[in-house]
Amino acid sequence: MNIQRTIVNTFASARRWIACLGLLSALGLPTAALAHSNEYLATIKGDHGGLLRMAEMYHFELVVKDGEAQVWVTDHGDTPQSTHGASASLRFIAGTQAMTVKLNPAGANELVGKDSRIRLVAGTRILLTVTMKGQKPLQIRYLLGDMKADHAGKH
Repeated sequence: MNIQRTIVNTFASARRWIACLGLLSALGLPTAALAHSNEYLATIKGDHGGLLRMAEMYHFELVVKDGEAQVWVTDHGDTPQSTHGASASLRFIAGTQAMTVKLNPAGANELVGKDSRIRLVAGTRILLTVTMKGQKPLQIRYLLGDMKADHAGKH
């Protein structure tokens, strides 16, 4: 009889702990999701001073200079992701003008495109299309002049 009571009390205690942990986990999820939304990423600068966005399991940091565009790829934990075998392009749209620049893998986790027509113009919309090796294509949208943060911080 004492063994049965002990077993019942142990199971009841374990259920309470599991319920408590589940509640705490559920309360923490909205904060974790907000920390990795594109709205949040638009408010901070990336490690290279660029615009941050995310798609699926990746973060994409875009830096545009006159004549050159660079994209660094990391995961949600800021771990660099190999761009070896990746294909990518940037479509720049400014008013009625549009152009596409092919990006090539460079370094461990970088994609680079050079074209003398690349210019920094506020309000330019940019569409990044990336196909990581063996995966489906991803599309990421940026707006030049969208940098709202005055600090370079990590999330």
